[in-house]
Amino acid sequence: MMRQFWIYVLIPALVASSPLPAAARSLDFRGEASCWGRGWDSDRAETFCYLLEDCELPSDGLSYSAGIRYIPMLTAVLGETDERLVDLDIAADLFAAAQSDEAADDWDADLYRLKLRFASPRTETRIGLQKITFGPAQLLRSLRWFDRLDPRDPQQLTEGVRSLLFRFTARDNASLLLWGIYPNGKTKGLEVLPSEEGIPEGGGRYQRPLFGGEAAVTFHTRRVEFPLATSVKFRENRFALDGRWDVGVGLWFEAVFQEQRHDRIPFPWTRFLTVGADYTIGAGNGFYIVAEHLVVQMTEETFGRAEEDANVTAWMASYPLGILDTISAVGIYSWDGDRFTDQYSQYVSFRRTWDNWVLDISVFHYPGTSTLHDLVGAGYAAAGTGGQMLLIFNH
Repeated sequence: MMRQFWIYVLIPALVASSPLPAAARSLDFRGEASCWGRGWDSDRAETFCYLLEDCELPSDGLSYSAGIRYIPMLTAVLGETDERLVDLDIAADLFAAAQSDEAADDWDADLYRLKLRFASPRTETRIGLQKITFGPAQLLRSLRWFDRLDPRDPQQLTEGVRSLLFRFTARDNASLLLWGIYPNGKTKGLEVLPSEEGIPEGGGRYQRPLFGGEAAVTFHTRRVEFPLATSVKFRENRFALDGRWDVGVGLWFEAVFQEQRHDRIPFPWTRFLTVGADYTIGAGNGFYIVAEHLVVQMTEETFGRAEEDANVTAWMASYPLGILDTISAVGIYSWDGDRFTDQYSQYVSFRRTWDNWVLDISVFHYPGTSTLHDLVGAGYAAAGTGGQMLLIFNH
């Protein structure tokens, strides 16, 4: 708690009160208010809640949930010159939700973002509670290491990580990204086991133009702890290569090698490979479609034969009906394999956008196991068949 106090309170306060030459101080206050209602036939064994933890709902019959959320966001420019910029972003997450199971009702006020940024023409340093995301994939992201963004979530909400991040951009648009993360004992991204609380983790990413597109190498290392056996700890290393090119059709890939060596882990290596493509069909107002395939393999050696595997295919399509209206759909199919059974997930939404308002109406069918949806995002909707109405106001 004391370390969080220093990072999140004292450091920004000291910067805000420090004299900066030619400083142009300003404040920008924005906010996003939303309310939603959802109903579904929860005839499946497992359910999801709208970004709430430890949520349990009835295993069968008609279920519902409703809630409100407000995210106030304040940006303060603490100092600005021709060569540098210092600003501070603060955002909170205030929400209340009611569900068919009264035990699942919840309300809370959390810190959503608290980021202090130092920027120059070619460098950027950020410290605090922030979002870290990278990689070209859109649906089945092998590089979803630190966020839980879900392409089906109209608000694109995700928890931040307590981190220090540095970015350098060269004249040829090559970039170097370095980070250090202070874990909170919870899982993030695609993690199954949490990091050891209080032990920093870190990594880096180098990206550069290549053959008319972009390619990158990424590395991350952390200490992992079994939640029910705190004496069981080990080192995890991740290595990744990814790239994207536009050859009339957008093409990309993300390849990840994850090493976890411990007596309780039968296969020390896990391989993730995502390949994808997107294209806009020039018919009507433009029909945009994305397709991706993910392969997950567990092996004893880095390039050894797969002992267990899983295959998931996903697609997304969107079509603007006019200036205000857009209809979109997402489909996810998990092939019968060692880790998943044969399942198909479907999501269709209609969105109308005014100046400050967004109305999103969706229908969905999600299988009763969360593993499939965890590969895509936060799994913010309920398992089963149902619908949702979401109203968003931005100011």
